[in-house]
Amino acid sequence: MLRRILVVAGLLVVVVVVGLLAAKMYADRHFYDGYDAKAPLNATASDVVSVNRTRKVFGQEIATHFRRQRVELDARPGERMAAILTLPTSVQVPMPVIVLLHGSHQEKEFVEEICTPFNEAGFAMVCFDQYMRGERSVKGNPIAVALAFRERCWKTVHDTRRLVDYLQTRPDIAGDRIYLVGASYGAITGVAVLAQEKRFKAADLVVGGGNVRLLGKAPEVRSELPNWLLPFAGPLMAFVMGSAEPLLHAPKISGIPVLMQNGSNDGVVIPESGKALFAALPEPKEIRWYPINHPDREPNGREVFRMLDEGLKWLVAQDAKQTAAPVVTTR
Repeated sequence: MLRRILVVAGLLVVVVVVGLLAAKMYADRHFYDGYDAKAPLNATASDVVSVNRTRKVFGQEIATHFRRQRVELDARPGERMAAILTLPTSVQVPMPVIVLLHGSHQEKEFVEEICTPFNEAGFAMVCFDQYMRGERSVKGNPIAVALAFRERCWKTVHDTRRLVDYLQTRPDIAGDRIYLVGASYGAITGVAVLAQEKRFKAADLVVGGGNVRLLGKAPEVRSELPNWLLPFAGPLMAFVMGSAEPLLHAPKISGIPVLMQNGSNDGVVIPESGKALFAALPEPKEIRWYPINHPDREPNGREVFRMLDEGLKWLVAQDAKQTAAPVVTTR
């Protein structure tokens, strides 16, 4: 009798496990489904205010000056998302715009720390609170947080596309000159964005990488985990983020110039991860290396600003290609 019970229990466990794996496979195949470009945005925008203040960013005191506007829109029915749009103090409209995807522990306000040089170069810059951050924070037990983190992957992609929809409704924005800057997690997720959203003209992926199993081997990631979890870190990350694996999406990026900027001493997105992503990207692409750790852990903030400055110059060059007059040939 006991043997029969154990056999039945074992079979039930197998059935449940197989069912869960089948459900996950189905969910993975349809992970990015559901984006609806025709859904109403119901967007609102606050008054534009001028900002002039000194901030400490990456350990450096910098002066920031720009115009700021808060924007809200429907990410999907019943779910609002807020964004901060920064504008040049002197405006020539319509202006190009950079969508900034912030890092895993940052919020939309991060754009205010780095936007001034980009605004001075004539770009608008916009950043939204990704799911789980800022005004969209999520609380709960570890399982609930892990499930939310999985959701964050596809929501960030959909939300970015919704933001592009909104930007193209604004008369002060050049809807055909939209660029992407992704930072850390934003760079990793940005690969899936570029694979699905072809309205971006170019992208700068800052300290991003591929092969999420490698991310589980990063020394600064492992230092924050309990010892018992270390052997499972890579497989767990792959299980949770498998559908968002940048190496799966990178080959689908075609015709969009991509610049990667990575740290040769990065302990979060290790160099092997950056090299793996770069190898998977199609042309046109370029990678530049900087002698830094992950930017939020790098003591030499001047080197981080050098990286940002070079990324800006690259974007300016990409935008110049969009505004160059076509060459007319005559016989």
